[in-house]
Amino acid sequence: MSKETILVHLPGYRDPELVPTIKDALANAKYPKRIHFGICRQYHPEDGFDNLDEFRNDKRFHIMDVLYTEAQGLPWARAQINENLLTDQDYILQLDSHHRFAKGWDETLIEMHNQREKQGYKPILAAYLPLYTPFDDPGGRTMEPWQQQFVCFYPHGTIFIRPGLLHGWQDMTEPPFSRFLSGHFCFARAEWAKEIKHDPDIYFSGEEINLTVRSYTHGYDMFHPHKLVVWHSTMREERSGILKWDDDAKRGVEWWAKQDYARKKIRCLFRTEEGIDLTGYDLGTVRTLADYETYAGVNFKEKSVQKYTLDNDYPPTSVDSPWSKSFYHLVTVHRNELPGDDYKSILIAFDDENGMAVNSRYIDGYQLQQFLENKGPIHYEEYFQYFDKKPVKMVAWAISETRGWAERIEHRI
Repeated sequence: MSKETILVHLPGYRDPELVPTIKDALANAKYPKRIHFGICRQYHPEDGFDNLDEFRNDKRFHIMDVLYTEAQGLPWARAQINENLLTDQDYILQLDSHHRFAKGWDETLIEMHNQREKQGYKPILAAYLPLYTPFDDPGGRTMEPWQQQFVCFYPHGTIFIRPGLLHGWQDMTEPPFSRFLSGHFCFARAEWAKEIKHDPDIYFSGEEINLTVRSYTHGYDMFHPHKLVVWHSTMREERSGILKWDDDAKRGVEWWAKQDYARKKIRCLFRTEEGIDLTGYDLGTVRTLADYETYAGVNFKEKSVQKYTLDNDYPPTSVDSPWSKSFYHLVTVHRNELPGDDYKSILIAFDDENGMAVNSRYIDGYQLQQFLENKGPIHYEEYFQYFDKKPVKMVAWAISETRGWAERIEHRI
């Protein structure tokens, strides 16, 4: 009996982990002969570490070589795979190019997928995967499954999503519902990849929420895998300076302008802005945008979120859960603004129009020491939720060892 096939979708950009990922996938598959690879290899001629010559005569490998100067961003590379390399395979496993695999991962994924499919859903298994470390593997692996969690809305309208523990996974007997898709791990019927096309106008940021909303409104259902199946490695020292945006910056490519255009296009998808034609990359007609917002407990126009969602309870979200507004600010305080040399801490507060604190934290320890030694500004992302009091200004107030409350600055937001 022939086994259903899986296309492992790998967009590799100058990645030393590309070849190890391929070999580990084959070594740990229960049925390696059914594993196919769709690889968009975005390469630099001098690298060598991503050479795929050993696989080119294997009919399971479908390889597209792209010189790094011709690459157009991650969703563009994903689009090349799905449009040019995906053929008649039964399933697609969308990954990055730096992963490790559990024994029998292929059979486990199909079993979890089909368990939900038999219940009448159109499932996509998706997650921010637990970590592995290439320089300490398998010892450095996180041995519990993760999920995607809402953090806040960015000012430009997309959602900041981060990994967190898949709470309660030890007692789960089936994959639980998810609010979001992951860029680096999605498993579904191959029809999903043919229907929900990757938008090549998206450079990097916003890819996941774009896929999420479009997939949901086209009738797909999202689930977290409740078993350990695949691991993912994030930023690594050996790739420092050779990521896509690094190479673009070196060549004078204004990659941030591409990001800005992509974000505008996503806002058009969320119906919070107009002006861009979304033909081929628009919402589906099976469900509405409002249906997704109700399911996920978010509101794109208001940049608001329900407490049920913030608590990372599994969707669909409770209709009785209270709503809060999402706040995000990139804090920057320069040394000349707070010039004292005897600070023991610095208060960063966000106040409402009446000067009442909505949220605050103290800068101390290593971060304060770096600031006092003039090794850079205080610079970090601050995000929180608020209900009735809206923050309108940021206050940085230094506390001196000898003078108490000392220099103070205010910035309107």
